[in-house]
Amino acid sequence: MSKFALHGTRYVNNDGEKVPSVTTIINQHLGWNKQVLINWAKRITLGGQDVDKVLNEAGDIGTLLHLLIEGHQRGFDVDTKDYSYNQEKAAMKAFAGYLQWYEKKNFKSLANELVLVNEELQVGGTIDCIGKMDDDLVIVDWKTAKYLYPENKLQLAAYTYMYEQAQPKAKISHGLVMRFGKEDGKFHQHVVKREKLETGIEIFKALIKISQLKSKL
Repeated sequence: MSKFALHGTRYVNNDGEKVPSVTTIINQHLGWNKQVLINWAKRITLGGQDVDKVLNEAGDIGTLLHLLIEGHQRGFDVDTKDYSYNQEKAAMKAFAGYLQWYEKKNFKSLANELVLVNEELQVGGTIDCIGKMDDDLVIVDWKTAKYLYPENKLQLAAYTYMYEQAQPKAKISHGLVMRFGKEDGKFHQHVVKREKLETGIEIFKALIKISQLKSKL
C-alpha cells in the first residue's frame, strides 16, 4: 500500500455528492487549540524550520503507523519505499509501542480503516479501529501526537454515532485514544467513557447544524 492510501479520502452520499469529513467539521468550527498551534508554529519558525514541512513530515509518519497497524491486524506487509529513513524510523518506534500495548491488552480487532458516510448528518469519516476488549465493544483512534486534545474525543464521539447508525445492533462501550511515542516507543491509553461520547455526539450534531446554517448565509 502506498503512503497516500489513507490520505485524501473523498466521501460521497447516496446521491453521489461530496460531503465534508468529521475532522473538517470539527476544525472549521472549534478553535480549542488555535493558540496552541500558533505558539507551536512560532517556535518552529524561530528554530529555522519550515512549518509546512514539519506538518507534512508528521502526517506521513502518522499515515505509515496506521498502515503498519492495519497490516498487523489484517496480515499484510507494508511497502515503505515511499517514506524517508527518518519517517520509517519514527513510525517503527511508534509501532513498537502499539505492539507492546496489543500484547498486554486482551484486544481483538473487528474492523479497521472503516469508511462511513452518514446520510442523516451528511458527513463522512474513517474509523481507525473497532474491536473487542474484555468483551466490551470499543472504538479506537491511533495517534502519534504528544498530547491529547478535546478534538480527539469529539472525533471519537462522531464516529461512535456514525458506526451505531450503520450497525443498529452495535453498542460502543467506550472509546480509546491510543498515543504511541515516535521517540520513546511507549504507549499511552486514554479512555473516553460512554457518557463523554454521548456529550460529544450532541456537540458534534450542533456543529453540523452550525455548518448547515452558515452555508445559507
